[in-house]
Amino acid sequence: MLQILTKVCLIMLVLLAFAVPGFLLKKFKLVQSESLLSLANILLYVCQPMLSVKAFAVNPIAPSGGLLLNFLWVFLFAGAAVLLSFGASKLVFLYMKKNEERQKRDVLVFIGTFSNCAFVGIPFVDMFTNGNAEAMMYIIVFSVAFNILLWTLGAYLITQDKKQISVKKALLNPCTVGCAVGLLLFCVPQINIFNLAAAPELKQIAEYTGNMTAPLSMMIVGVRLADLSPKELFCDGRLYLASFVRLVLSFGLTYLLILPFKLAGLFDDAPYVLLAPVIAMSMPPAASIVAFAEKYGGEKNFAAAAYSLATLLSVVTLPFVLLLITL
Repeated sequence: MLQILTKVCLIMLVLLAFAVPGFLLKKFKLVQSESLLSLANILLYVCQPMLSVKAFAVNPIAPSGGLLLNFLWVFLFAGAAVLLSFGASKLVFLYMKKNEERQKRDVLVFIGTFSNCAFVGIPFVDMFTNGNAEAMMYIIVFSVAFNILLWTLGAYLITQDKKQISVKKALLNPCTVGCAVGLLLFCVPQINIFNLAAAPELKQIAEYTGNMTAPLSMMIVGVRLADLSPKELFCDGRLYLASFVRLVLSFGLTYLLILPFKLAGLFDDAPYVLLAPVIAMSMPPAASIVAFAEKYGGEKNFAAAAYSLATLLSVVTLPFVLLLITL
């Protein structure tokens, strides 16, 4: 218990440390809030897609028929888990019916629905599997289904524009394209330029760019935090309720979803087919809420406060989640 708690706290402290430069730069007026849209676009269109490419294409394992079938199962579990969390979040915040509460309600539903399965989920899976390549593949496949819903349903939540819900948005958003490119390189290793033994330097393109996701996301949050008062961050009960939905209820629903498969022993030879979705949905909120609020003109400060508080509280919940699923 102590070892898991220590590891979780260290990971979360490292992530929060990335927010400090953004916070200080904003306080000293070296960064303006208006510049965040440009940073958000770099995050959404470059760094996050390359993170997916990196996971598939840098030092991949050999593809096989059984592995590809397991990818399909993880994809289906991911879609079901996100939709379950969306339904639960909508019900929890159904009481916020006033028109002037709509934007904040939508931020809270987004927080409850979408987890940070990429740059927080991937390090956690890496930590608990000692770098098991197959487990890492499952968490990335989870993010494929996740990002299809994130860039359609998630974008709609923030904009209330039905045009955001389209096949084009689902298939051509940056993160889904990044996953598709990574999967292609994984399945056809002959064209994988990031894993050439003759030119190992090329893998640095994917590694360095993908690794920028966490620092850049948290720096954007740090800039936003500089505009928040302690009252905005800690004194709004709705933020704690959203944190509960994201960190506890969403995890519980996903665990119930995979429990029949676990009891039936259907994936005993590949346990992370079931564990990857549960770990992914127990993570703190998706950092995309901050980027989406910047990009689409949503409740920027409220989104940053909701994201930051839930991320802080995840330090408390994650050790217990990880203990439960490893029993």
